[in-house]
Amino acid sequence: MTTSLLDTAAAAPTVKPGRPAKHTDAAARQKAWRAANKVKTVRLDGKLAPTIAKLAEQFETTETHVINNMLRFALVNKNWTQTGIGGWDISDARLKTGKRAAPAERDDSLDAFSLV
Repeated sequence: MTTSLLDTAAAAPTVKPGRPAKHTDAAARQKAWRAANKVKTVRLDGKLAPTIAKLAEQFETTETHVINNMLRFALVNKNWTQTGIGGWDISDARLKTGKRAAPAERDDSLDAFSLV
């Protein structure tokens, strides 16, 4: 009778308790991670790179972590789709023309209107 119990136990499928695996194997997990975490190459202008390096050192974290937090802050605190991208032109040391564009001419006729 003991043999029949062992045969029955061996024939039962072993189901691992818990939730099912999200990815089939390590390659699928790595592919999903790379799709979720894009790598962008960014050229930092002026004193941005040393400032980011200083912040990373001060808070004992990576420069990637600092940049991600700065970008999140900028995206949360300003509606870029409405205000647009303004500010400074990127200066390039190889070109001597990396200066801001001249401001637009002021039209004084727009100030002369009646409130009545």
